[in-house]
Amino acid sequence: MNKVLLLAQILTVASAIVVGFHPNILYASVFLLFTFCGVAVMFLFAGADFLAGAQVIIYVGGVTILILFAIMLTQWLYKIKLADIRNKMVLPGVLATIIGAFLYRALHQMVLSLPPQTPEALEKFSTTPKTALIGQALLGSYLLPFEAITILLLGAMVGAVWLARPE
Repeated sequence: MNKVLLLAQILTVASAIVVGFHPNILYASVFLLFTFCGVAVMFLFAGADFLAGAQVIIYVGGVTILILFAIMLTQWLYKIKLADIRNKMVLPGVLATIIGAFLYRALHQMVLSLPPQTPEALEKFSTTPKTALIGQALLGSYLLPFEAITILLLGAMVGAVWLARPE
């Protein structure tokens, strides 16, 4: 089980690096899809089944497809390749390394300072799914804002198609 999680983490980070540094925007957006899927797998291992489902539905099924539509509808954007990328990677690479080392150290210190988990403490924070309550709230008292966001996104997509049409 831990090997699968480690593999998912490595693939997620590797695909995120490809997203940041690939010169072709189409390939970068495809690897963004793999990054979002990897994050959903990590949510599953953390016991957050609703967040994993929302990650797949919203980001994999919505945001990535919207990005791909935008790239495909604008012909000039599809053909753009990033140039002189090596000179522009030095400063972000150094900053990412420093921030990553700082975050790793802080996380490692936080994990070492946590008290050992007892079975009673683990029972208190059960990982049983609470998606029924979230579903009732979304389709109950929050139905109108949920549908309003859906109509807003549909209008944004229609507007993007209208703006990208050839004249």
